[in-house]
Amino acid sequence: MISGYDLVAVWREYRKLESGQVAADLNIGDYRGYVAGVCDVCNRWLFTTPEGTTQGQVCAVVGKWLEEHPGRWHKPAMGLVIQALQEAFPYYQKKRRRMRLIFFWVEKLKSTGVSN
Repeated sequence: MISGYDLVAVWREYRKLESGQVAADLNIGDYRGYVAGVCDVCNRWLFTTPEGTTQGQVCAVVGKWLEEHPGRWHKPAMGLVIQALQEAFPYYQKKRRRMRLIFFWVEKLKSTGVSN
């Protein structure tokens, strides 16, 4: 299991590379890949990133959150990424989708005779 400590280590190397410095760790792509993977799996289920949000922006948000919460680095990395993204991009469900679901269930109840 990847811990927050592991994620912070590759975050710091990733940040060096993004700022044009020489990074020592050859696995710096692991940070971007890990964060992007968690984001892709959980987006619109546990949080909602705005349309047009880039992987670089998501990585920066998570990295900033990690730097601000060193007391949580002992926890599993996946949970930390999710928590960072939930705080930055709260879950948002479009009303239209919710209304379609309501209409679906109303029609379903009508067809079974439960609503009478």
